[in-house]
Amino acid sequence: MKRRYWLGGILLAAALAICSALIWRALPHETPETRVRAAVEAWERPSAAPEASPGPEGTQPPYESPVDFDALWNMNPDIYAWLYIPGTQVNYPILQREGEDGYYLNHNSEGKRDVNGAIFTERTYNGKDFSDPATLIYGHYTDSGIMFGGLQAAYSDLEGLEQFREIIVYLPDRELHYEVFAGVPHGKEHILYYYDFNDPEKYRAFVEEAVSVRSIGASVDRDAGPSTDDKLLILSTCLRGDGNRRYLVMAKMGSGNASH
Repeated sequence: MKRRYWLGGILLAAALAICSALIWRALPHETPETRVRAAVEAWERPSAAPEASPGPEGTQPPYESPVDFDALWNMNPDIYAWLYIPGTQVNYPILQREGEDGYYLNHNSEGKRDVNGAIFTERTYNGKDFSDPATLIYGHYTDSGIMFGGLQAAYSDLEGLEQFREIIVYLPDRELHYEVFAGVPHGKEHILYYYDFNDPEKYRAFVEEAVSVRSIGASVDRDAGPSTDDKLLILSTCLRGDGNRRYLVMAKMGSGNASH
């Protein structure tokens, strides 16, 4: 009888250990990225951030970002900015890898292999200060909605275009605000390879071609469209149900972006 209780105790302990391990694996574990994401979501603009008092002789105090870049750099030095679209799931670091533009197609923001990849730009075509005429940010389409999986659903009609009008990019020393003017299906060609946005005519030709598309899922506010002096931000992902096309969310940089 004692032996039976003894064996039962061992089996029960083993079962509890297995259950604990499974529960632990299922729980979301905190990383620098998840901590920063929570901080960005909690930092409501502009009401939650108290207005800073001017410094000596009316100078403004240094900009304080809600993003803890030091923590992110300890995790992965390829992180250089943070992308946030209020009201959507898009709340991720932006990465760029020197000498390997496609690295983050199949690696996550911690640098680990991951079919979902990460949000990234290509060093061959874009710098890290968003001063280029057009900055192209890539992210995978996913059925779960993570990465850029929710972009097409969010911007496929004018109501969504209005609701999710603002895109914010956080940098260590400033934040950039963009106004979305289009969400459109587009061809699969490499935009920054085929279009020289430093040339006003080619800049204008690309925008006109993109916003002229007539298709399910296309949403355009022509009144909010850019001039050739505006800095463009283009989010690019796969078009749902069509592997030969892309879905683009296009925005222009606003004025009055905060910095030091």
